[in-house]
Amino acid sequence: MAEGAACAITRALAAMLAAVLLASLPGPAGGARAATRPSIVAAENSWGDLAAQVAGPDMAVTTLLASPIADPHVYEPTPDDARHIADATLVVANGAGYDGWVDRLVAAAGLPAVRYVRADSWPGWRDGGNPHLWFDLDAAAAFVRHVATACQQADPAHASAYATRAADVLASIDTLAQTLQALRARVGGQHIAATEPLFAPLAERMGLVMEENAYQLAIMNGVEPAPAAIAAFETDLAARKLRLVAYNQQVVEPSVERILDRARAAHVPLLPLTETMPAGQHWQGWVRTTVEQAAHLLETAP
Repeated sequence: MAEGAACAITRALAAMLAAVLLASLPGPAGGARAATRPSIVAAENSWGDLAAQVAGPDMAVTTLLASPIADPHVYEPTPDDARHIADATLVVANGAGYDGWVDRLVAAAGLPAVRYVRADSWPGWRDGGNPHLWFDLDAAAAFVRHVATACQQADPAHASAYATRAADVLASIDTLAQTLQALRARVGGQHIAATEPLFAPLAERMGLVMEENAYQLAIMNGVEPAPAAIAAFETDLAARKLRLVAYNQQVVEPSVERILDRARAAHVPLLPLTETMPAGQHWQGWVRTTVEQAAHLLETAP
C-alpha cells in the first residue's frame, strides 16, 4: 500500500474514533444525555411500583429498597444510593419519618422540592400518625396524583400520557376500595390485633376493631412493650377475644415471638405481612391479596 494511502486511511479511522467519542460525551456536544430518559428513584418498591405505573415507559424507575429481608427503619444508604438520588429527575419516598435517610440524601444533593414526592404530603397525614402509608388507600391515591403532576412538570412533552396512566391507577384504587367495602360487610366488627400497626389502615376500611394498640406502638418505635401491654395481649389471646393477629415478618423480636407463640397455642390465626412488597407483584395485587387473605382467615377461624 502506498504511504499516502495508508496515511489517509489512518486519518479517516482517527476521525471516526473522535466522532464516536464525541457522541458519547454528556452535554450539548454529544447525544447521550439528550437520549437518556428522565428518571425516578424510589426509596421503597411499593411507591416505586405506583410511580412506574404512572411514569412508564416515558421515565425509567429505579427502586433502592426491594429486599424483603431489609428493615427500612434502620436502612443505611450506600454511596450508590446517594449517586442515584443526585442524578434523578424525581425522587419518591414514604416520608412520615419512616425513611428519613432519603430526606438527608435529597438535601445533600440540593434537589428542589418539586422534584421530591413523599407519600405523607396529603391532607390526611398528621405528625405522629401511622407511617405505614402504603396500606392507606387515600394516601396512595394522593401520591399517584402528586407523581402525575411532578412528571408533567418535569416532562411536559408526555403530559397527557402521564394523566391517562394516573387516571387508570386511580380507577384501580377505587376498585380496591369497593373490594374492602364488600369485605367489611362480611367480617366487620370482629376484634383483631397486630404486633405493629402495618395493617391498621386496611383493618379500619374492613370495619375491624383493632386491639393492643399500646403494644403495637412500642414495637414500631423500637422499645420493649410495657408489662401491662404484654399481659393484656396474652390475656386477650387466651380468652379468644382476638380473631386474628397480623405481624411483620421483617421485624420479629423476642417479645413478638412470644406473642406469636401464644396466638398459635390459642389457635388464633396469624396474618404475615411485610413492609417491602413481594417481588413480581404490583401494589394493587399485593393489597388485594393481603385483605382477601385476612378475610379468609377470619371467616374460617375455629
